[in-house]
Amino acid sequence: MKHLVIAVSPDSSLKLLGSFADVIVLDVESLAVIGVSYDTVYIRSHFGQEATLPQNFRGEIDSLAQQAKDSNPNVRFIDSMDTVDAIVAFEDKWLQYTYFGEFMPRTEIYHSGLDISNFTRPVYKNRLSSQGTGVTWDREKVTRSTGDWIVQESLDIREELRVYIICGEVYPIGAVKQSMTEGNKAEGINSRPLTQEEITFSLRLMQQAPGLDIVGIDVARSLDGELSLMEVNRSPGFAKFYQLTGVNLADTLYERLGAV
Repeated sequence: MKHLVIAVSPDSSLKLLGSFADVIVLDVESLAVIGVSYDTVYIRSHFGQEATLPQNFRGEIDSLAQQAKDSNPNVRFIDSMDTVDAIVAFEDKWLQYTYFGEFMPRTEIYHSGLDISNFTRPVYKNRLSSQGTGVTWDREKVTRSTGDWIVQESLDIREELRVYIICGEVYPIGAVKQSMTEGNKAEGINSRPLTQEEITFSLRLMQQAPGLDIVGIDVARSLDGELSLMEVNRSPGFAKFYQLTGVNLADTLYERLGAV
């Protein structure tokens, strides 16, 4: 099988994906053209910087997706996403809450008139952001922003995990994350086998989005032992996971794609 990855901007996982797929980086290769027929196309996108939002590359992404379809009408788009609109809709944190709300802390759309007194410790998240950007506990930062935000109840977290689900199966090792603070991203610091409870929880919530081929979900265990979903990442990074475990999850992804 022949695979293609379309990345809006460079990210740390592209080298690992490049062991199995051709890679096009749109803010580097401005006039990218597909020259061969591909069996799968994986459009990766992050929302950490304004300049590299996928919306800014709509024309290039649409063109490459259409070229892939023209070359192979049976091409499979990973996560069943072949348009910018579909990607943006899934990454919207409020829309994620409509899918996964039963697993997440209480969340509301933020507006200037919202009464937040019923939130014990509110955290504000930009509806379109990733990699730890657009998250603050400072309401003043939100009121000065022009973006759209949600407000969510903060948890008293004992441990935070990044769990990977690939083609409907939970990878049995998770990355232990250092919890995010104001101005500092959450990042993997260790790894450990997942418990059966954590695997079952992850499978239950992914039943709400069965068409996704590879996601990284951030799961928090609070001090009372309860598990909660913090976020679903459709273009998860796994270079740090590779450093922690020696496992290249791209290998698992493409092996499973070839088996279906």
